[in-house]
Amino acid sequence: MKKYPISKKNSSYFFNIVVPLFNAEKYIEKCLNSIIKQSYKKFHVKIVDDCSTDSSYEVAYAICNKHKNFEIIKNSRRLGALNNIFNLLNKKIEKPSRTIDILIDGDDYLYSGDVLNILNEKYSETDCLITYGSHLCSKGVRGKKYPGFIRKFNLYREYFWYASHLRTFRHDLWLSVDKHDLLDTNRKYFSVAWDLAIMFPMLEMAGERQEFVKDVLYVYNDENPISDHKIRRKQQILAAKEIRKKGKYRKKEFI
Repeated sequence: MKKYPISKKNSSYFFNIVVPLFNAEKYIEKCLNSIIKQSYKKFHVKIVDDCSTDSSYEVAYAICNKHKNFEIIKNSRRLGALNNIFNLLNKKIEKPSRTIDILIDGDDYLYSGDVLNILNEKYSETDCLITYGSHLCSKGVRGKKYPGFIRKFNLYREYFWYASHLRTFRHDLWLSVDKHDLLDTNRKYFSVAWDLAIMFPMLEMAGERQEFVKDVLYVYNDENPISDHKIRRKQQILAAKEIRKKGKYRKKEFI
């Protein structure tokens, strides 16, 4: 993997890392340690435990208690990943255009200690608003870039799903997403396929200011027995269809 040296030029981005957590006691330590070992240190981690019934919270809390830039919340009732993500991402950010939001599932982890450094370089050199990329799973490396005609004609909702891990975006881009587009027909946050609900609007608004990161940045744990694709596959398909039918966003100019 290419090494990206930290320079004064691109040291101004701050990473706001959100980790939704549910019954991942076997995986959360590796997840959080992969963040701790990052060579780029300008980041804050917000973890939310969504009423785990195992020792996930206790394991995560013990780690967070040792690091000032880590904080953990334990819900009193189950909200679901997307509701938790929305709540954490809508906390006040001082410099939204200089803050990059990152989503990491509690049972996954970052591939190396250079991930934030690579992202910092990417945002600094390209002036992009959003990235997606290559990830490692049990089947090997996965990840593709949306073709030029898809980006040009805003056809993401009609095309294959490519906006996979690691998903990152500038905070001001996130703030432009309408909350109602994160809700299903019952006016509840999508409980599955919520990554489509988040990424489609931002990809559409970003236009050409998006980047596919070829370097592997993320390890996706597709062996977790409680993963949605294992136990809620039918619901995923139905939710994805509903999300794809929602109104498209227009390209938006950002500073």
